[in-house]
Amino acid sequence: MSGKVLRVIVAIATMFACALTPPLLKQIPAIQSFVLAHENPDDLLESFAVGACVLLIHGAAVVLALVLCYVLRRTLDRGRHVRLCLRIDRRALLWLTGMVLAALVVELAVAGIIHALGLAGGDQPTPQGPLWLVAIESFSIAFLLQGAPEEIVWRGWLFSSLGETRFAAAASVLGFTVLHLLSQGGQQNLLEHITYLALPCGFAVAAMIVRIVSGSTWAAIGVHGGIHLVNYYVEGSLHLPTGTVTWVLQGLLWAAVGVVILVFHRRQWRLAGSSLSEL
Repeated sequence: MSGKVLRVIVAIATMFACALTPPLLKQIPAIQSFVLAHENPDDLLESFAVGACVLLIHGAAVVLALVLCYVLRRTLDRGRHVRLCLRIDRRALLWLTGMVLAALVVELAVAGIIHALGLAGGDQPTPQGPLWLVAIESFSIAFLLQGAPEEIVWRGWLFSSLGETRFAAAASVLGFTVLHLLSQGGQQNLLEHITYLALPCGFAVAAMIVRIVSGSTWAAIGVHGGIHLVNYYVEGSLHLPTGTVTWVLQGLLWAAVGVVILVFHRRQWRLAGSSLSEL
């Protein structure tokens, strides 16, 4: 049991290290000066340079996650078969794309319920700047800063390091959820910090299920990154209020998505088993 607790603690430390890397890089004088000097790019070449800088800074979180997981596999997990399940193939990309689309469907469903309840919020500011630069920034934040490194650690390394058991799945979901007590997603008081946990818990359940069903961490990355990407572009236009009702609905619907995928997968598995037995 002590080894399992140690692995959860290591996952937490690794996640914080990855999250803090981009902000620390931005404090390097040369990078800070470059960002300030090109805050409002005037031409295509300047915009390209800014976009490349954004990708490199946020991409550092992914690189660090991969490096730290490699070190953990060679030290803490030495002798154990631990896999990150990051193979890139057609099936993995289909799962990733499918979960991004699922994020859009969930957001639209939440918006429909919010509007039906008469709880829609007011207008929210839209992203400013060149369209392609906004796209690069939103993608890098959604996937490189948050989605990929966090899923590599929690649904990739930790789940496999704990033996890919039910305990491993529960530890991955609960550890990830509790950490979000420290997040700043618009919470105003202690109660909102608690109700906010419905969102990370719900999508962590979905991410864990699709990781198991697909056998690929890319599916979980699609869930996580898809949520942030869709929120960035769609939340304002759908007038979703920041608060308990929205967070709880999002969490419940994401958990429901995960359960539906799991039930469908088990049904297909049983049908396949029945067909084989008849041969």
